Amino acid sequence: MMQDEKALDAEIVRALEEKPVVAVPVDFAARVRAALPPEPKVRAGRFAGRSLGRLVGGVAAVGLVGALCLLAPHARPSFESVAFDLEMVVLVELALVGAWLGRAGIRG
Repeated sequence: MMQDEKALDAEIVRALEEKPVVAVPVDFAARVRAALPPEPKVRAGRFAGRSLGRLVGGVAAVGLVGALCLLAPHARPSFESVAFDLEMVVLVELALVGAWLGRAGIRG
């Protein structure tokens, strides 16, 4: 019984210490490439290559600048003025959209 356990332990140790033989067929990459579905065609439209998020961010920035132009004549620099408060909120939103667009531009 004891010898069987020692023999089993020795067999396990030998199997664990043995380096596996790795063999990759020469045409393996070609077979994998052939098994893949075809790549989708890229549309060459007006907004090709542009991110939808960046496009929406740009439209939002233009809209926020328009809102600033509409609010500016009515805004008195006082915190009791609702137009002034709205103008400050729009300025903060514009700054955040600009920062996001700038960061997205850096990443590509």
